[in-house]
Order: sequence, then C-alpha cells, then structure tokens
Amino acid sequence: MRENFVYKYILLLIISAFISISLFEIVLGLGLLITLIAILREREIQPGILNKPIFLFSTVTVLSTAMFNITKISKGIEEGLFQLIYFFKANVNKKVVRNILYLFVLVGVVLLPIVLYRYFSEGETRPIWGGTFEVGQFYAEFALMTVLLGIAAWKEKNNRKIILYAGLFFIFAMVLILTHRRSPILGFFIIFVLLSFVLSKNGIINKKIFAGLIISSLIVGVSGYIYLSQTDVRFKTLNNVIMGKEPLNYQTLNRISSSRVGIGYDAVKIIQNDIKEGNYINLLIGHGVRSGYYLPHERSPKTFVKYESVFILSEFIEKGIVGLIAELFIILIAFKTFLTVKIRENTDIIALGLFIPLLIHIIGSVFTFFWDALLPLYLLLFKLGELYFSKRAEEVR
Repeated sequence: MRENFVYKYILLLIISAFISISLFEIVLGLGLLITLIAILREREIQPGILNKPIFLFSTVTVLSTAMFNITKISKGIEEGLFQLIYFFKANVNKKVVRNILYLFVLVGVVLLPIVLYRYFSEGETRPIWGGTFEVGQFYAEFALMTVLLGIAAWKEKNNRKIILYAGLFFIFAMVLILTHRRSPILGFFIIFVLLSFVLSKNGIINKKIFAGLIISSLIVGVSGYIYLSQTDVRFKTLNNVIMGKEPLNYQTLNRISSSRVGIGYDAVKIIQNDIKEGNYINLLIGHGVRSGYYLPHERSPKTFVKYESVFILSEFIEKGIVGLIAELFIILIAFKTFLTVKIRENTDIIALGLFIPLLIHIIGSVFTFFWDALLPLYLLLFKLGELYFSKRAEEVR
C-alpha cells in the first residue's frame, strides 16, 4: 500500500514541477509533512549518502537568514528546509524507474508546442511557468534521458524506438540551443561526455558508439555555437575578442559574463571586509539568502539580490564556509556515485537518468548559485537512483 502511495506521490511531484511552481511547493510541503511524521513515528531516518551534507546545508541556510536577513526568512525556508525532501522514505523498482523517465520525455513532448509557439510569436522560449533558463534546464534533462532510453532500445534491438528517441534527442537539443542559456548548455555537454564515459566503462557501448556519441554532441555543439554567435551579444563579443576586433578588458569581460565580473568584484570586497572587521559568524555561516538586498553594490546592479558570479563566491556570501563545504560534499558525492555506478542490465542504463537532473544543475550552478526552485525534486530523484543501484548491488551479492 505504501509503495503504491510513494510511487503516485513521486509522479505527482514531477508533474506539478512543470505545471506551476506554487502547485509544486504545495505538493512538496505535503511530502515534507509525511517525511516528518514518518521520522517521528519510526524514530529513524532512511539511510542516504547525502543525508549529512543536505541537513547541514539546510540548517546553515535557515540559521544565517534568520540571524542576518530575517525579512527573507520565507526564502530561507524555501532554499533550505525544502531540500529535506531528500529524507522522504522512498523505494524504487524497475517499473518505477522506467515510468519516471517515460514521464519526463512525455512532458518534453507536451511542452514542445507551447515553447515553440512562444519562441516564434514572442521571440523567447518559455514553458508554462518560468523563463528561458527553465526551458534550458528542462530540455537538457529531456535530451539526455532520450539518449539513455535510446541506448536501452538499441540493446533490446527495437529499431522503432531507436529512431523515435534519436529524433526526440535532436529536437530537444535544438530547443536547448534556442534558449541561449549557457549554464544548462554547459551542463548538457559535460554530463553527455561523462555519461558516455560511464556507459563505455561498463561495456554498454563500444569505442565506435562512444565516438559516435561524442561526434553527435560536437555537431550539436558547433551548430549551436555558430547560431549563438549570430544571435547572442555575449557570443558575438567573445568572437570579436578572439579575432582581435575588440580588446580583452573589464568591459568586454563583463559583457561576455553577463556582469559577473562586476558582481564577483563586489563579492570579494564583502568577504575582505568581513575578514577585516572580524565578522567571524558571517564567514562561518554567511549573510543569509538574498543578502544582496542589504549588502553593498559597488559595481554590480543594486537590484541584484544574489551575488551571482562564480559559485564559490556566490555561496560563500550567503552561507559562509560551513554552507559552502556542505555543498561541495553534495557535489563530490553526487559525481562519485554517478561515475562509479555498475550497470548490469538495460533498466540500469535507464536508471542513470535519475541522476541527470541534479548533475546538470550542479554544472550549471558553477557560474550562478547552488539553489534552484526544483532542487528538492532533483535531490529526491538522485536518492531514487541511489536506492535503485544500492538494491541492485545487493541482488548480485
């Protein structure tokens, strides 16, 4: 009975994530309540490799915001406590794994008319909620999931599905490029290469297939870069600098980085001031989320509520060294788990897709910040992948 409920809850959470962020948070809140009741009743927490860093991250986020930016405590709860959905007592089997990936791909197909209509009518890719960044994140996930489903179909010698998933891959990748969002594009290509490596290491694909996947990604990448160089001022500026048409200076770097050089300068100044003034608590746990509301802006726009530059600076400002260490542990554990996974059958190939949303997000956060509205979902999906492969390892002992 509980297994069926958990399965339906996860599907509902996924669907709500693409319909409305408000609906998603309501469903998420229900899951957190169920998690709390289960922990209090059973007096134990389901084991998870990210339990400790996620708990530390959530605690620091809420604590620093309560201490230094209390007016944004609701955002502190959203960015901190919501991640505790990772502690949701879940279970997973082959049917659940397949259906989750099928659902993601189906959502990608359903959203296509909306995204393309808005692109051709408004000049901007937007889904039901959110903007171009969300479209980029979504379609990077959809594209890589179709790769996994396609490879599983290839192993099953199902030619119709191979053609279907190959076609969807290129459509989804095209939509990703149309967003012009560099973070999800970067995440897509890096995880694509790492995914190819994991499949090759496990003997799922041979050297020829591995080379074919890399060539396919290069074709998409080069085509995308050519397109972006003609339509995006940041890429145009980068090309001009490379070709010597413009000098490499503060102005061009700031233009290429979407003002991140100036934002990073301000972040460094704040950290230097904390050290100089002996603000040790701020150095340990940060200034709280959205601290750009009250911290100084010398070169960055005063309307920016986050110091969105390099990940390490952005996170250090809000969560200090303790929060940053917690995040680094999450990142290192997530990638180690993904890269060392053992694949023994076709469903294992598909199950890799449960790791993809979090990994793409992590790569994309390098030049932004760690939090995302859908981070709780990505963490829960990662846990499902973790539980699945842990269960598979026990089955073969």
